[in-house]
Amino acid sequence: MILVGHQVAAAAVAVAVMVWLLRSRWTHAHPRPALVLWQLSGLTFVLSTVGVLLGFGLAPFHRGFFPALLDLPQRWAELDYWHLAAVAAGLLLAAWLVVNQILSFRSTARARARHRLLLQLVAQPNSDALVVDHPVAVAYCLPGRHPRIVVSAGARRLLSAIELDAVLAHERAHARERHDLVIAPFQALRRLVPSSQVLTRVCSAIELLVEMCADDKAARQHGREPLASALERFHANGSVGTPKGALAVVGASTHVEARIRRLRHPYREALPRMLPAACVVLLVALGTSASIFAVPLQ
Repeated sequence: MILVGHQVAAAAVAVAVMVWLLRSRWTHAHPRPALVLWQLSGLTFVLSTVGVLLGFGLAPFHRGFFPALLDLPQRWAELDYWHLAAVAAGLLLAAWLVVNQILSFRSTARARARHRLLLQLVAQPNSDALVVDHPVAVAYCLPGRHPRIVVSAGARRLLSAIELDAVLAHERAHARERHDLVIAPFQALRRLVPSSQVLTRVCSAIELLVEMCADDKAARQHGREPLASALERFHANGSVGTPKGALAVVGASTHVEARIRRLRHPYREALPRMLPAACVVLLVALGTSASIFAVPLQ
């Protein structure tokens, strides 16, 4: 049962870090390291959750999970009902998670491809973005290997030149830094369990951090006030739906308000002293959890 203990400990570490991230304010001052911790803790939790089931089910073999699974067809009779059920549950959970991620990525890719075709018909190329002749003010990034920055005619009329430049810099940051890949695994999990309030809160926190990263990039190029003013104008003008798979400059209203406050009144909070320790503990937990899958243990 030592394998189960390792996996339970790794899952507990991941949960502790996620709770800390949700309750901390320093994450808004330093969104990039916070996103790194979110990715590490999310991967650790998923891997260790599957590992708990496989660890219990394969415990009689006293081996790493992969070697034990290879032995399973010849030695399954050595396992009782509960161990076999745990192995089946672990494999089904792993397959469910992987298939869900693949289907989610595939659905998003198809939606983006359809939207690119639509943009070819209705959008006019400009020096800085594709312009859609629509009175509603919108600006968004359609990410991918060939990203598209889209802005409506309404947005160009609504914003001043420097505000528009800040908004476009925000969207280019999304495209260049592939923020869609940061959000995608968490969004796929939320679609897997849409009723989960915890997953909804986690995804909301990560989406806000991604927007803050893009805000920081735009603010360094054009200043904080032009972007804050642009967000304020978008917010006052009313929000419209974002195309599936796109990253819009204005999303949830609570996010916009928090971002405006942050731009105008930057957080001065320093990185927490326990951040390096949290990174090290997470990496050890992730490495231990992953190694048990492959390394034979006698």
